[in-house]
Order: sequence, then C-alpha cells, then structure tokens
Amino acid sequence: MKAMRLFCLLLAMAACSMMLFPCTSVQAQNEKIVPEMQGTGHQVIRLNYTFGVDPAKVTVQKGTTVIWMNSGQSIAKIKFIGKQVTLSCKSPVHFLVDEAGSFTSNEIPQGAVASLCFVEKGTFDYTVTQETPAQNPTATPRVSKGQILVE
Repeated sequence: MKAMRLFCLLLAMAACSMMLFPCTSVQAQNEKIVPEMQGTGHQVIRLNYTFGVDPAKVTVQKGTTVIWMNSGQSIAKIKFIGKQVTLSCKSPVHFLVDEAGSFTSNEIPQGAVASLCFVEKGTFDYTVTQETPAQNPTATPRVSKGQILVE
C-alpha cells in the first residue's frame, strides 16, 4: 500500500513538472523573438529521405524566413551545428528553444513545414535527420547537411 502511494505521489510530481516545463520553454522562446524586425522574404528548402536537403546551401538577407518543407515519407528533425540560431524575427514553426538557448526543431511530420526567420548575420550549418520511412523499416535514418548564409 505504501509503495502504491509513493508511486502515485511520484506520478503526480512528474505530471506537475511536465506542465511547468512547457511554460518555461515558451517563455524562453518568446524572449528570443525580435518583434520589431521586419521580414524581407522567404526561402524554401525541401527535405527528402532519398535526396536529402535541396538546396543544400542558400544565401539569404537578414530578416528572411527559411521554410523547410518535409516532402519525404518520414519525420524529420533539424539541428544547427557550429554557430547557433539564438534569435528569430517571427513566430517559428516547429522550432523550440533548447536548454542552451538555441533554436532546434521538434519533429516535422511528413508533408508539414518548419520555418525560422533569421535575424543574425553569419553562416549557420545544420543537419536534418529523417527517420526510416514506414514502407522500408530496415533502412537506417538519413542524416543530411545544409547551410544558410545570412548577409
């Protein structure tokens, strides 16, 4: 009986922690958005399990929203390597602020898009990990690389 009460208490504490954690994450994300920055356009990048990132390298102006379109048949995730994206000028789609204060994507479903408006100048390298497609369960996840140069 004591074990059951302890289990219920731990379960309740875990549930409360999960409810509080997203609030902190949303607050941290809101602090990373520069509302006065005006967008200057957009750049579409396609994600595909077979062909990877297309185009793999893009050059954009400060204030451009990059839109990743998952045209593959599996879930994709984007992670910046090297220089991190720490500010955005609009509400990012499928991106969250991680523990280090940088934007990283959550899972981007098949047929969905993720977007991030770039505020800071620099070269941003990233990887895209695409899970194994359902119709080919023996395949391994594909990791592709891309680069965004913000002028």
